[in-house]
Amino acid sequence: MIDQRFVLLTNWLTNFFGDKNYVINNASDDASFRRYFRVKRNNNTFIAMDAPPAKEDNNTFIKIATLFRINNLHTPKIIASNLAQGFVLLEDLGNTTFLQALNKNNRINLYKKAIDEIIKIQIIDCKNNNLPYYDKILLKSEMQLLIDWYLTKNTNNIHKQQLLNIFHILSENAINSLQVLVHRDYHARNIMIIKDKLAIIDFQDAVIGSNTYDLCSLLKDAYLELSENDIQTLLNYYYTQTNIDIEYSQFKKQFELMGLQRHLKILGIFKRLSIRDGKHQYLNDIPLVKKYALQIADKYPEFSVLKDIL
Repeated sequence: MIDQRFVLLTNWLTNFFGDKNYVINNASDDASFRRYFRVKRNNNTFIAMDAPPAKEDNNTFIKIATLFRINNLHTPKIIASNLAQGFVLLEDLGNTTFLQALNKNNRINLYKKAIDEIIKIQIIDCKNNNLPYYDKILLKSEMQLLIDWYLTKNTNNIHKQQLLNIFHILSENAINSLQVLVHRDYHARNIMIIKDKLAIIDFQDAVIGSNTYDLCSLLKDAYLELSENDIQTLLNYYYTQTNIDIEYSQFKKQFELMGLQRHLKILGIFKRLSIRDGKHQYLNDIPLVKKYALQIADKYPEFSVLKDIL
């Protein structure tokens, strides 16, 4: 079967470069409808993003990339774009992800650098950038994915109502914490390493939401488990660097409940990626995400019913 979008992409690249003197190969997989290709031309390389405009908001991608760059955050430079077709040619940030760069000697220092980037994101004045809020409707609709995709179809109504009560508690926690600019998928696969500097990708879903959200994405990563000691060290680092005006115990609870919201959502997303999109590799990451959720269910009595439901 002919890949019509790939044909359109190569036609666009040929028109942009003025010839066919380039080589294009798949660069990475993605959990969305976007695809990325590495384009080699002469001694240069680029990343070509295929993001179908009916499925992806490319205007927002460019908007957030620009916002981050003018605020001293490294995102890929935009070389060229065709928003009508859904193609963007980007700076190539290389192949080394944060996840790949981690080792036992650099782990804590690299994570501190990643937290420094979170803080830079959070101090951006985003009030006049027309960004959506991570409001109750969005928070609850994300958690609804757990019911719609992860749980079995015969899940009883009592469990469903208990989940809705939990969703309410978690959404209240999120909106009652400090509201800042949130990357929304800030984890070890979405941070690139370039000559010991950090660069950020997959930022197009940014919203205004809880200051703990990106921390949860980073420190309770769906693809990588940190020790409890490391998490405590890094939470303390963030808390100290930001001088948050609440008690540490309150901040930590906000972090843990925000993490539960994210992990319930991810359980639904990973199952949906398998069932709907045929991306079965994400099933391998469900046990860790479920473990995170059950840890909070064990810690806080109001969530103990999750042990039965999950």
